[in-house]
Amino acid sequence: MAGKIGLAGNMGRMMIGVALMSAAGNVFSSVMPDFLFNVLRVGGDTRGALEFPRELPGFLQVVLVGLVAGMSRGRAISLCFAAGVVSFVVLAVAGSSFGVFMACMILWSAGMHLYVPLRDALAMDLEPGRGRGWILGTVGAYRSAGLMLGTGIVWVVLNRLQGSFGMVYGTTAAVLAAGFWLSTAIPRVRGDRMEGDPMPSLKERFVLRRRYRLYYILAVLFGARKQIFLTFAPWLLVSAFDQKASDLALAMGAAALLGLFSKPLFGDLIDKYGEKSVLTAESILVFTMCLGYAAAPSVLGRGAALAVLYSLYVLDELLFSLSMARTTYLSRIAACSRDIVPTLGLGGTIDHAVSMLVPAGAGLLWTFIGPWSVFVLAALVAAVNLVFVRRMETA
Repeated sequence: MAGKIGLAGNMGRMMIGVALMSAAGNVFSSVMPDFLFNVLRVGGDTRGALEFPRELPGFLQVVLVGLVAGMSRGRAISLCFAAGVVSFVVLAVAGSSFGVFMACMILWSAGMHLYVPLRDALAMDLEPGRGRGWILGTVGAYRSAGLMLGTGIVWVVLNRLQGSFGMVYGTTAAVLAAGFWLSTAIPRVRGDRMEGDPMPSLKERFVLRRRYRLYYILAVLFGARKQIFLTFAPWLLVSAFDQKASDLALAMGAAALLGLFSKPLFGDLIDKYGEKSVLTAESILVFTMCLGYAAAPSVLGRGAALAVLYSLYVLDELLFSLSMARTTYLSRIAACSRDIVPTLGLGGTIDHAVSMLVPAGAGLLWTFIGPWSVFVLAALVAAVNLVFVRRMETA
């Protein structure tokens, strides 16, 4: 990983920040199912419904991006870290209250969802001479390093130190504080509004162009596929197989370790073969994986089912990184550099409009038909995604 981009200069600061933000995301994601089930006593239907407020900031991503359009990307990124610090500090102190947990979840979600389009655009602007896939693959490698750090935080605090969830949250707040400090040193880049430039107009803040319509459609389908797995894959392991936060964190750590090598490779494959070929393969793999999730609990014994489900869980974590191909596709067809962040923001809003609706409906399927039906639905989404991927323009 270090061979890809050295840990010096502005790119080095940004990449360390990527790792730290990823670590915090891993902590929140791996602890949340266990925390909700065993501390807040949340049921499956409520778990699905909780995705609506959690994904609301993602739905408003285009608005959040518009609000920071006049800032440099480095400064806007520092605000994302600040939101995370506040969220985890409050969770550490008063997170056992359901209302407090909801408020912190929403604030953390807002910072993280704003961070994603800023991160990708800044990375491509800091290294304009490199292949887009290579750059985002390197971002993915540092994200994997952060996932491993997050895994270590959860495992050490909960298993080795026998600590509380509050200790986990407090440690994560310190990690995000370091990311805040690093991000404040990132300078302006070519995609930023420079000193003396007029403030962006509403048209520049909120970009909607016909030429990006396929990107928007793929964002809808990714939102549905993504949220089914983010919500119900770990929920299946926790509710049906009694797995704990530390177990899920170890699985994510395994995915992160593999991601150190696979994500740069995925980026190189995008540069070599193009987004269309890579996303075609991803759609086929996701379809197959969904059927595995649906069948394993009822077809296999407990031990074999757990092995298969954890293998699919790790594979799914790796495949999520191929969403970078949608970003490189947009970057390739963008009319200008300043279109990229607001269009990524709008794509995020479209993605999360779906993300907010799908879990509640999938939660009802889970309750009244069975867990298998949720993953069959995801397989159908993967099949439709394949149809639209085949319509992508080649370079």
